[in-house]
Amino acid sequence: MNDCPRCHTPIPYDALHCSLCPPDYTLELRERLARALEGRYEIIRLLGRGGMAAVFLARDLVLEREVAIKVLPPDMMGDAHLMARFQQEGKTAAKLDHSNIIPIHRVESEAGLAYIVMKYVAGHSLEEKLSQRKGRLPIPQVRQLLREAALALGHAHRRHVVHRDVKPANIMLDEDGHVVLTDFGISKAVQGTTQITSTGTIIGTPQYMSPEQAKGRNVDGRTDQYALAIVGYRALTGKVPFEGDAQSILYQQVHEPPPSVLERRPDTPPDLRIAIERALAKDPKARFPNMDEFAAWVSGERASSLDSSTVTAVRAPVTSVRTPAKTRELASPEGQGAGVYVALGTVAVILTAAFIGIPKLRTPADPPPVVASTPKIQRSPAASPRRASGSLQIRSNPRAVLYLDGVKVGLTPVTRSKLAAGSYRVRLEHKGYRTLTETLMVKAGRSTSRSYQLRRR
Repeated sequence: MNDCPRCHTPIPYDALHCSLCPPDYTLELRERLARALEGRYEIIRLLGRGGMAAVFLARDLVLEREVAIKVLPPDMMGDAHLMARFQQEGKTAAKLDHSNIIPIHRVESEAGLAYIVMKYVAGHSLEEKLSQRKGRLPIPQVRQLLREAALALGHAHRRHVVHRDVKPANIMLDEDGHVVLTDFGISKAVQGTTQITSTGTIIGTPQYMSPEQAKGRNVDGRTDQYALAIVGYRALTGKVPFEGDAQSILYQQVHEPPPSVLERRPDTPPDLRIAIERALAKDPKARFPNMDEFAAWVSGERASSLDSSTVTAVRAPVTSVRTPAKTRELASPEGQGAGVYVALGTVAVILTAAFIGIPKLRTPADPPPVVASTPKIQRSPAASPRRASGSLQIRSNPRAVLYLDGVKVGLTPVTRSKLAAGSYRVRLEHKGYRTLTETLMVKAGRSTSRSYQLRRR
């Protein structure tokens, strides 16, 4: 009898593995790899293993440096589809040259093994860091990792490469805390001659999957933007927006808006919140046009564009603002009685103007009159330019107070509200329920309708 090296359970001499422990393919794989690479690489230890590959730390005997070797398990070598995916990982990543993307040294297939030799990053994954800190990172660190990851993905997108599996486990942090993106194994070259993953096949991690990816549709760089926004959401709040089993998460990714970042992390800066909310828009067209612009927002470079007047407009009551004729039907019922006060205010302004216009009634010592300015409703920088108009219909259960771009509209349901075409940030609030936010696209000549089910706190 022998003892299992892991649990020390007695096993017969002719048994392949312990009945209590699952077979560890890495032991055999390490021996085969060591024999195949003898004289070129020295296998040191196992770094980790996943569903499709194991990664070993090795030493390059020729160049005298440490490397990481990712190798496909032997029982998967007969899967031609999986082999093609594995080979594509090396070819895809090898043509990317960026300081925040892991360099690929070699892609080989020999002795019945398929492996990739890449740079060894001495550090840990973002997944490990989030697990250790229970998910919440300091704001400056969140900004840094999102910016570096966004710039790296932008580099890949300009070369027609979409990662399609951005998640904390694929974001390494080196010893200096800088981001290194790994595992382009399920990415595809958008302009490649062949498509390994055909349209309709869903590949990725549900918690970080975009709505279009969950539907099995063609994807582009905005899918990576959505996934990276979820990474940022988790780094800020300690949780992913949607939880449950795989099917439940996919449904939520497609149909339900994420819980508000502010609800889970009240100290989130406005520009960072706006960036994450916009990148999490269900419609890819409502997200940032590219990763460089997303990087500028998450890094704080666009914070100066959020001036105080925008904040004032959010806090100011609706009755203090004259409603334009084209959007007047958005006013809430309780605000309609303010017309008398607006009329009196108009008379007062006319009388003041008349007084100012008579020079003889003023002396040189008189200070110039101070006229209080009315808060202006400014469009958020995240919104796109307005063109033609469309209509928006919002319902919720229970009824809730609706805000559009921070401006209070009134109680739902709000129907047949004509708006200029473009993106709008929708927020629904009801006491005792979670605040719900989403970015919607209003298309010219079309009606956009949404119905929401609020969740209790």
